[in-house]
Amino acid sequence: MPLAAQQAWQDPAAIQQAALDALQAGPGAQAQLAPGIRLSACRQPLTATAKSPTMAEVRCPDTPGWRLFVPVRAKLETAAAPPATAVAAPVTVIVRRGDPVVLRARIGSTEVKMGGRALGQALPGNVVNVENDSSHRIIRGRLNDDGTVEVILA
Repeated sequence: MPLAAQQAWQDPAAIQQAALDALQAGPGAQAQLAPGIRLSACRQPLTATAKSPTMAEVRCPDTPGWRLFVPVRAKLETAAAPPATAVAAPVTVIVRRGDPVVLRARIGSTEVKMGGRALGQALPGNVVNVENDSSHRIIRGRLNDDGTVEVILA
């Protein structure tokens, strides 16, 4: 039998569950994986960490192992809207100081992702300072709707 036919693949449901557990996602949340994803089966338990409010990093600690960034979407409930009031509701902050985030830098068709920590609070579309986890440099970026921070290259 060819080696490819003997290859054991990691169960995508286990990857999704690890991502949901890392983000402590509530009922109805969904971890998004590419259809037909094939990663080698992990002999050790998967590990997962929250990288932003909507992104988890799932790792296989085997050697050589693998890692995957998994976006998680919360299910929006369709409850009746509350009656309008004269006082505006407070805006929910998406990222707060100290929250883990995924930094994303693009140059042409090349994209680099790295972990970081927010140094302030921000809503999607706002600029926020982030400390790169590995270099400890302070980087400015714009918070995206998915919780990643797009690095502003100057």
